[in-house]
Amino acid sequence: MSMPAGDARATEPDGPVSATAASEERPRGFAREAFIYGLGVVISRIVSFLMLPIYTRYLTPADYGVLQLLQITIDVTAIVLSAGLMTGVMRFYLKAGSETERNAVISTAFLLLTVSNAIGTAVLLLAAPRVAAIVLSGAGAEGPLLVRIVAVTFTLEAFVAVPLLLLQVLRKPVGYTTASLSKLGLQLGLNILLVIGLGWGARGVLVGTLISTAALGCVLTPWMLRRTGMRFSRPALRDLRRFGVPYQIATAGTFLLTFGDRFFLEASHGLAAVGLYGLAYQFGFLLAGLGAQPYFRAWTPQRLGLAMEPRGVRDAAYARSLLHLSLIQITLAVGIGLFIRPVLGVMSAPDFHAAAPLVPVILAAFVFQAWTDAVALGIEVSEQTRYATFAIWLSVFLILVLYALLIPPFGGMGAAAATLIASIVRFALTWHWSHRLWPIAWRFAPNLRLAGYGVACVGALVLLDPTGLAGAIVAACALGLAYVVAVLLDPLGADARELLAAVPARLRRLVVATSSRR
Repeated sequence: MSMPAGDARATEPDGPVSATAASEERPRGFAREAFIYGLGVVISRIVSFLMLPIYTRYLTPADYGVLQLLQITIDVTAIVLSAGLMTGVMRFYLKAGSETERNAVISTAFLLLTVSNAIGTAVLLLAAPRVAAIVLSGAGAEGPLLVRIVAVTFTLEAFVAVPLLLLQVLRKPVGYTTASLSKLGLQLGLNILLVIGLGWGARGVLVGTLISTAALGCVLTPWMLRRTGMRFSRPALRDLRRFGVPYQIATAGTFLLTFGDRFFLEASHGLAAVGLYGLAYQFGFLLAGLGAQPYFRAWTPQRLGLAMEPRGVRDAAYARSLLHLSLIQITLAVGIGLFIRPVLGVMSAPDFHAAAPLVPVILAAFVFQAWTDAVALGIEVSEQTRYATFAIWLSVFLILVLYALLIPPFGGMGAAAATLIASIVRFALTWHWSHRLWPIAWRFAPNLRLAGYGVACVGALVLLDPTGLAGAIVAACALGLAYVVAVLLDPLGADARELLAAVPARLRRLVVATSSRR
């Protein structure tokens, strides 16, 4: 087994850097790491985008619905058995006083997650016919087989998730990105063979995921265990469960916020409606993958380290980071929202074009979700994670009412609107409790102005409702230019210019550093 590629730095300590060293390298290190994480996500999303016209011609909306409902099945299993387990790993790894204690945190988390997932796999294998009858009533005789495939993949995910988290906490973004893209490449090749070549449909996607997950786990897990050893630590177990149990309860609520609408859609509008909504939701995941996810992968270890700085220093850094997150997230959301109609018109089969109107509303919800993850820092630092649970479950009660009221008459648009409203409420509650526990001066005004520019431009496109592909592209380009001008004329435009100007230098440093490692 070969060890995954390392970080782009010429030299790098094995454990977390000291507070002084971290403070000195944080600005440049964070930007470079976020750029590398983001580059990997961009590549993966470009590949997915290029495959969209193929998948939408070889998979039906009902196939997309099957895949969505199987993912929900796995999510429910994970909530019951292992949700929240990984939440505190990074927190307690960074707090550990020695390399031995840090390794014990990782190996304990790996053992717990593997055992928990194996239990889930056994239950799903035994109950596959019953689960298929309940969840996949429209899949026919193939339903139990599909459940068994995802059941086996569920255990294998532990052999990938924990090593990837270790790469992240060690600040090795090149290794993380290389591993993720390797899995993507293998899965893409298998999908082409199984879905297109053999015509296996949804089953081909699931088998490709199983094989690629197993292959990556066979590489990453031996590397991780050579580094950490296999040591079970009761103190680490107590810390992980104390920190994670509230998040396990919160994850159940997050699941309902994210996927509960599929059940209402399937009941009132059928499996095809679930597939269309699931496709629209993929653009929300695209936004998160290109913006918030790489940002937080690089920023989370450093923002926890900043908690020890004087309040004036840390508050300025946190407020600036929120504005940078907004610039990235909202600008991407505006771009996707403006061009979604021509993209789906060119890249997908006509049956999928009805997903386009849902996308801007879902994108707005994902912007508020990113803000929620940012302002939840006070809850994490204070280790009062039950307040995150309170915010989520209050939002769940609201969204269930909204699902019942909005989905039967409005279908996917009702589901999207309910998701947006609940996301706004969750953000407000999370900020309220986080600020009470560990106050931070976030300075929301420039972020709200930026959001206003985005809403105005995408809303104008909806009102104009251009006809034809050429008209949609021209209108999207004009409104995209208007958004850019509005941002650059605003005082926050200085931050936007700074982010854009730094990209070429970061790319050059990445190329030079990567070449020096060979």
